[in-house]
Amino acid sequence: MVSKMVNFSKITSALKTFSGKPLAVTSKVLGAATCAAVLYDAHVNGRERAGVQDMNDTADRFENQYNQYLTSDKESATICKMKKLWYNAQQDFPYYHVISRTKGYLSAFGSTLFKDIPLIALSVLAIKTKDIGKVAGVLLAGHGLKTFLYDVIGIASEKKR
Repeated sequence: MVSKMVNFSKITSALKTFSGKPLAVTSKVLGAATCAAVLYDAHVNGRERAGVQDMNDTADRFENQYNQYLTSDKESATICKMKKLWYNAQQDFPYYHVISRTKGYLSAFGSTLFKDIPLIALSVLAIKTKDIGKVAGVLLAGHGLKTFLYDVIGIASEKKR
């Protein structure tokens, strides 16, 4: 069995480097975590909205196509058969789902990112700058604490009946 020796000199030098700049490093970590959380939320909201958008678009499309199929201003067996073939072909067309899901995903993803522009800006400042990054990191920590207290724990929020 080969035992590996832990190189304590590297660990102690890393700790000494970190101990000189804990706020700067913490700000960068908070900025990266906030960016990841915002992107994750945007993705989940987009994925959920894509399904809803697809169901709504499919229901509207089927209703319109069925009404077109049922209504005919000419009494012709040929036109009725052609309408039925056209109706069935439209029901089997798979690209409607792709288009409506993409539209729903992009809509929700974009609106979530737009809503979180201040958090994204603070995160970028925390990651990219030194002095302003520390202030941005403190603001991100304050926002995270407020979110945790109000939204997760429920302190100072209205009681729902």
